[in-house]
This record gives sequence, structure tokens and C-alpha cells, in this order.
Amino acid sequence: MLLLKLEGKNIRNLDNFSVRCCPCANIIYGKNGSGKTSLLEAIYLLGRGRSFRNRDSRTVIKAGQSELVVSAQVDRHQSGIVSKIGVLRTSKGGFEARQDGRVIRTAGELAAQLPLQLIHAQSFLLLEGGALQRRQFLDWGVFHVEHSYMRLWRRFHKALKQRNQLLKHDRLRLSELDLWSRELVGLSNLVAEKREEYLQLLIEEVSNICLGFNSFVGMSIEYYRGWDRQNNLEEILVKDLERDRKYGKTHQGAHRADLVVRIGGDPVASFLSRGQIKSLVYVLKLAQAAIFQRKTGLKCIFLLDDLPSELDFWHRDYLLTSLNQLSCQYFMTGVDRNDFANIIGKNSHQIFHVDKGQLAIRYN
Repeated sequence: MLLLKLEGKNIRNLDNFSVRCCPCANIIYGKNGSGKTSLLEAIYLLGRGRSFRNRDSRTVIKAGQSELVVSAQVDRHQSGIVSKIGVLRTSKGGFEARQDGRVIRTAGELAAQLPLQLIHAQSFLLLEGGALQRRQFLDWGVFHVEHSYMRLWRRFHKALKQRNQLLKHDRLRLSELDLWSRELVGLSNLVAEKREEYLQLLIEEVSNICLGFNSFVGMSIEYYRGWDRQNNLEEILVKDLERDRKYGKTHQGAHRADLVVRIGGDPVASFLSRGQIKSLVYVLKLAQAAIFQRKTGLKCIFLLDDLPSELDFWHRDYLLTSLNQLSCQYFMTGVDRNDFANIIGKNSHQIFHVDKGQLAIRYN
């Protein structure tokens, strides 16, 4: 997977741009507030259809403008066959995505076209935040190595929504509730099985990477299904019925799943430093990219925001060595060009300087 050319119009404070990208390292440097992270945001919009900085993607549109457009030429299989992906967002909430003129209708389909791994200042929340982030991380991995999982995931959430709606009714329709409860149980088990299969791959890959990092010895990753695996979920839903009715929602099932990462039996979030947590997040993301590549033959594109301030030199060097071994394309930002001296000396690269919204290529 290579992003060959990137074009953007009305992206935050950036001037309209059209740039060719390096297949290896793309370095974006500039003062804080210059717009360098907005370039990563533009790429993220192409792969996810939304911003990673704000829930309301309309905030990405430059002030006073009615729409933004991001497009790219992509060589998906690195075969020389180039396709074009484009995303349009309007200030009224409109959204449109296309690949070679064909309308892309869902965020899942868009994500499949441009698999991205993002690491930024808030990435520590993968381990320190709520379970939702860890479920999303796990589901990203399953979806990208088994595309049929998206259909299963949607069926599960439809069953969950239907059951929750029935729980809110003053007059409970038991026969209908039983139908959706059975559907939810079956789909919860299937979702859990797919997640557990993927987790075994992840654990193996994480162990290999940790050896290189020379860190996190004795780490374990445990999967909580969202209910006690020793008990039958159908029986649990029967026992929970009064509580579920009281709150109008289903308390147990695959939607409550979580990952618990431990070292020496203790959750890592309870004793690792913030810097160590960030390093561990990098390990998890690298492992996910390696699995994706092994299973699909494709490569993730990494977006690394403010890398020099996130990792010390040694861990930064190991991360970039790992990305080069995977032959991944990556885009990274930083304030000072000198922070990337070791990359400039070793790797094929492209350097971009951002100043007051103007994006320019810098040559050695």
C-alpha cells in the first residue's frame, strides 16, 4: 500500500496543496500551530472519513469555506496499478467518498481501501482509557484480516439495538425479546470467537516485537468476552432481565468486551509510566501491522504525530527500523528538522516544511 500523491483543499489552516509522497519516510516539520498535523489529518480523512482530533469533522474545514476535499493516488498492491480515492465533507454535514468514480458508501469500505495506523498524543488511552478503545483496536485487526467480520459485527449491533429498544418499552413483548436475545447470544459467541482467534495472532507477534524492544518481559494479554465465560450468556440475560429493563440496555455481551494487558499479574495502566505506556502502544500497533501484512500481503500506512516528543531516541530508532523492515510507508511530524537526522541519513525520504499553512518540499 503506497500513497503516491496527496491533494487537499480547505483543510484547516493549510493552503491548498498537491504533493508527491515518498514510498518510505515522509517527514513533516514546522513550528507548533503551523499546520503539520493537519496534513496527517487529511490522510486520516481519506482512510476513515473523519478527523482524529475532533468528533465533529466539520471543524476540519477551513474557516469561511463550505467544503473540504482530500484526494490521493494510491498503489494498493505496489504493482504499478494506480487508483484514486477522494473524500468530500461539507459544512452542513454532507459526506461523499469515491474510488475511481465509484461511490464508497460505508466507513468500513473506506477503511479497507486505505489501512492506516495512527499514533499521536492521545494514543496512551488505548491502555489507560475505557474498554471501547481496546474493542475498536481489536475489531480493526479482525476486520482487516477477515472482511466478512464487518457483516457479522453489523448483525450483532443490529440485534443489540433491537433488544435495547424492546427493553425500553413499558409493556414488554416477551416473545419478541426472546427472539432478539437468542440472536444476540449466537452473534455474541461468534464475535467473541473471531476476536479470540485474532488475539492469539496478536500475542505471538507482540512477544516477538518485545524481544527487540528489550522491554515488557512477562507481559500477558487477556480477553474478557463481555460476560463470564464459565456461564451461558443466554442464562445470564435471563437473570439480568430486571436490571436490563430498569436501565433500558443490555449489560452483558460482546459489546462489553475488553482486553487486559498485564505484566507480572498487574494491569500495565496501574504502574507503567506514561512513556512506557506509549512505547507499549507502539508495540501493539507494529504487531497489528505485521499481522495485517502477513495475512493480506498488503502494508499499513503509519501516521506518527510529533514523534520526537513521544519517544526517546533509542525507542524511536527501533520503531523506525521495524517500520522499514515491514517496508511500510510512514508520515511523521515534528518541530525541528534536526530531530530526524538519523532518518535522513539512513532511509529513502521526503521532507516537507510547513510554515503558516504553506507546505513546501525541502531538499537535502
